[in-house]
Amino acid sequence: MWALHNQTSFAADRAIVLDKDGARHWVVVVKGTFDLDPRGKVTPAKEQLAPLAAPEYAGKNGASSLRYEADLVAAKPRTDVYLNATAHAPGGRPTTSMNVGLETPLGTKAIAVTGDRRWERSLTGNLEPSRPLPFAIMPIVYERAFGGYDTLDPDPRKHTLYDRNPVGTGLASLRAQPGVLLPNLELPGRSPEAEPAGYGALCGHWQPRARFWGTYDAGWMEKRKPLLAVDYDPQALQCAPADQQVGPHLNGGEAFGVVNLTPSGSLGFALPKHYFGFTTVIGRSRHEHRAKISTVVIEPDFPRVIVVWHTSLACHRQIDDIDYTEIVEKPYV
Repeated sequence: MWALHNQTSFAADRAIVLDKDGARHWVVVVKGTFDLDPRGKVTPAKEQLAPLAAPEYAGKNGASSLRYEADLVAAKPRTDVYLNATAHAPGGRPTTSMNVGLETPLGTKAIAVTGDRRWERSLTGNLEPSRPLPFAIMPIVYERAFGGYDTLDPDPRKHTLYDRNPVGTGLASLRAQPGVLLPNLELPGRSPEAEPAGYGALCGHWQPRARFWGTYDAGWMEKRKPLLAVDYDPQALQCAPADQQVGPHLNGGEAFGVVNLTPSGSLGFALPKHYFGFTTVIGRSRHEHRAKISTVVIEPDFPRVIVVWHTSLACHRQIDDIDYTEIVEKPYV
């Protein structure tokens, strides 16, 4: 019961997922890990990463940025594209500022990277940013973007949390406290307070994702618990920044690239093309279903790209009768 017969060279797993009305869905994902060579050639990696049932954080769970979001979730409305990377100064020569870029089918997204700065008091007594320190590499993580939790005031009622990036830095700089770090990462031409600069996955309890989970009030306690809220929106599952969500879904073959996120300066590649067939056997019946690309993770530091194909079969009353799902790779046409 609930077996997988995976005939592909990639990793696969399954889960039972409830929708907001409690109906059960059979979710199967195929996760492909691909090596990237300096010319952008994409080949299946020797080590294939397993699908994740839970998020993985860069540091302490729930108190650091998200490294990988879970794969075994309900269907996403769009494909998430996110990036785990490090800025590299051109030619390896330390610099105080530079731009990096991510090229997707939606266009190029640039981030301005600046060396470490702090608020300091000038000779005239004004608080000003210090001169940025030179750097050769800089992690592109939300810990270095605007945000954080300001607890400087002795009155806890005046503590401030930036709900779009609670792990960031520079929030206390709104009150210009001496010695407070400023963000290293900013979106060019935009206020750092408007949106944290980054390419990585956003945590589910951060805004704007958090508002899509719905309302859990006394009415929910009385009428809906333990189901999801009636105003739940599946956009809550979209973990990439909004300008990195490709709708409706990627197909494979699309062009991607990164700039100043590798020691060589740039790297371009096409998303691998693969097509899978899924056959789920429930008693005497066979159900054919297809997958969509739900997630693309680009990691130039390896370098590699991870692609997750996701399929969901609604079979609420038959879920306990599922024997197995067979996964085969078919010719891509």
